[in-house]
Amino acid sequence: MKDFKLFDILPIGTIIFKDKKVVYLNQHIIDVLSINYFSKSNSVKLILKMLDIKNEDDLFLFLNTNDYFHTKNKTIQIEYNCYDDYYIYTFTKINEDLILPIDKIEKKLQYKSIDKDVSKHFKLNNIYKILILTFYKGIPLKKVAKVIRINKESIELLVDSKHNVSLKERDDIILISNMKKGSSVLHGNIVKSHNNTFIVQNFYLTKDDMHLRDGLRLQPDKKMNINIDGVEFMIYDISMNGISVFINNEDEEKLLKQAKSLVIYLENESLDLSVKYIKTINQDDVILKVVLSIDTVGDNHIKLKNYMAKKQNEILREIHEYK
Repeated sequence: MKDFKLFDILPIGTIIFKDKKVVYLNQHIIDVLSINYFSKSNSVKLILKMLDIKNEDDLFLFLNTNDYFHTKNKTIQIEYNCYDDYYIYTFTKINEDLILPIDKIEKKLQYKSIDKDVSKHFKLNNIYKILILTFYKGIPLKKVAKVIRINKESIELLVDSKHNVSLKERDDIILISNMKKGSSVLHGNIVKSHNNTFIVQNFYLTKDDMHLRDGLRLQPDKKMNINIDGVEFMIYDISMNGISVFINNEDEEKLLKQAKSLVIYLENESLDLSVKYIKTINQDDVILKVVLSIDTVGDNHIKLKNYMAKKQNEILREIHEYK
């Protein structure tokens, strides 16, 4: 791909990069930006100045992390594709009079999916292997997966066969990259699976610390309750250090916030535990559950530890036998 002259007849602006350097820009982008009095080489410098960007490397990053930019009362939409080692960016002027006022356009773009951005990130950083984390009954299944295809809005992964067991319960997946430079953590959904291949999209950046979790947090396969001041709650999950509890309303949340102790009902016995409120988890303005830290000592600690170990072995056996 060496002859770029065909791009000059296109009714859209075009800038082409190779190795993060501009190798071509067509006449239309010069016209759209009203810089047609300048040569193409000087036009690049003017674009950098217009966007307040230092160099071509930074321009390349800017175009990869933005869907549009403003200049001279114009809104320019950015689209992207790649071919071999060339990165092709096309630019279209948005006519706000025919679509939406500029403030509404910006508001709309704030809530866009980041799937395209994730795909670009994987391509630009040559990410072909990534640490993934799925969950089955609270057991984290952590392995390195191979990135076999990067689509425009999804990532296709080749995973360990045991990850398929997690699909019996949920389609959540955590992707962890850049481990040497500090993890970049993405939450996504497995939208399609075939054999040991997962297609993942619906990404969002997660601040949830579940990807850092070393200890076991079980999700009971049978109904498991706690009692606080005579009121029973159903457990969502439990670890040696904490417990998540389903709630239905703000009154129940208030009770749990004030709680200092609780009674937990295991299989054939009950334990008295000290607790402390940590946080409330909401989704779409609906209260889902409350997280409490728990303190176990003496016999209660041993009983809970034995219960967790027993359940963990049962689940691990189930995962091991899964085909």
